Order: sequence, then structure tokens, then C-alpha cells
Amino acid sequence: MPTKPFDNIATAIAFSPNLEANMHESVRITRMLGHKLFFIHVGEGTEAEKENLHTILAQLATDDIEVKLIWEKGDIVEALLRSCADYAIDLLVAGAQPREGLLRYYMGSIARQLVRKTNCSILLMTHPNKLQSRCGKIVVNGIAHPKTPQTLAVAVKVANCLHAGELIVVEEVVPDKAMENVADDKQLQRANEMRKNKVNREQDRLNGLVSPFETTEELRIDTKILFGKRGYTIGHFTQTACADLLVMNSPDTKLGFLDRVFTHGLEYVLSELPSDLLIVHSHEK
Repeated sequence: MPTKPFDNIATAIAFSPNLEANMHESVRITRMLGHKLFFIHVGEGTEAEKENLHTILAQLATDDIEVKLIWEKGDIVEALLRSCADYAIDLLVAGAQPREGLLRYYMGSIARQLVRKTNCSILLMTHPNKLQSRCGKIVVNGIAHPKTPQTLAVAVKVANCLHAGELIVVEEVVPDKAMENVADDKQLQRANEMRKNKVNREQDRLNGLVSPFETTEELRIDTKILFGKRGYTIGHFTQTACADLLVMNSPDTKLGFLDRVFTHGLEYVLSELPSDLLIVHSHEK
């Protein structure tokens, strides 16, 4: 049996049409990735809503995992962060819209606030599906950063637990402006050589990054080097590759309004989620 990457998993639930699907999906995820599941509801509910919630809980097949229901009050983001700290949550699962409108982009959705403030890994689900049985393809960032080896290690564990068939480690190389502004054939040749050398260096680095993890009959591990803007490029690749999950490092700092204006790579991904997104929290800088 594959090693599970998380111990305590929590999911934020609300009385919505997606409530049952979210709860079923959270149970499925916990059964594969963790050991304990905490359902966190923030706010009051009618007696009918509470009865419906307990009915769904009773119907969930949870004999093999421990399940706990937590009621919180107050600001939803602060309440979720408080519960994650109180119950030592390793992974927070939350629903998210695949694409945000302009107003929500600048004002900030709950999912965005959680990404900025949480001290645990977070899984943003765009299409909860209680009938889903496996994850086919996973994309993970391969950026040169101290956090990346840990992110990749978690991604490999997740891939094995979800019985994924392929894991692709993607490095986004920002094009050098000197390579773009060429005036003659000689400069073009020099620019092409620079580009080739850069690709070779990055490929060597990616090979070293993935070398501790072996391709198996069930899971193939590949690497991919793409030229383009960070965040946008890996998001576009994830979408065109029809990947089910994108795994990325957690942000180094708490992102604020200026990070929305001068966009970081993660912000591009959050603005238009190409798939479900797992952000692996790490204390490494």
C-alpha cells in the first residue's frame, strides 16, 4: 500500500447544492491520502439543514477513517485557519471556481485568502465528483527553489495513492530578451545556442530532481521544459494536457494587493484554475 502523504485532512463545507458531492469527494480523498477527516462548517444553519448534514454523514462509508464534524463561528477564513491550527491539519480541501471575474479577482475569494494565509497544504477542487475513481495525469512545478524537492516528493506520494498514470515535472523558462531581439543571422545563431545551452542546463537539473523517484509500471515520471511566463505557461500546459491535478509550491510570502497587480506565477494559476490545484506547504525558503 502506498505511503499516505497526509495525516489530518479537513474540508470546508457549506449548505449548498454541492454539499453532498464535496463530502463524498473529501471521504474519497482522505481514504487515499490521509487517516482522519475533519468537516468544518462556519456559521449557523437551520434545523432542517443540520438534519440533512447529519443524514449525509450517516450515509458516508467511513469505517476505515476517523471523521469529526466541527462547528465554527465568525469570519469564515479566520475560523478555518483557527480550526486548522487547533486540529493540526496537514491538508485543507476547499471548493473553488475554475475562473474568477474581475471584481472577485481584485477583492479576493475565500480560496485565495486561504492560499495566502494557511500554514498547511491546500487542495482546491474545481469539479467535485463522488464517482471519480482515479487521477490520470498530474503536473508538478519543477522550479529551481528549495521547496521544490519536498513538493515533488509529496506529488509522487499523491500520484501513487491516486493511481495516476503519469506525473510530469514542468520547468518554466522565462525567455531572455536578448534571444528575442536579433538583427541578423549571426545573432540568431548565437541566440539559438544560448537557448539550447539553457535548455540543457535545465534538463540536467530536472533529471537530478526526479532521479530519486523511479518510474514504475503504474506511474511514469516525465519532465518538460517550456518557455514562457511563470504560472501562465504551466497553467496552459496543464489545461492542454488534460491533467487532473496541478501541484505547486506554497508562496514564499503572504501575498497582498500588490502581488495581484504585479502578478506572481501562482496568481496566474489562481485566476483561472486549469484543474484541481494542490499547493504543498513548506517551511523552506
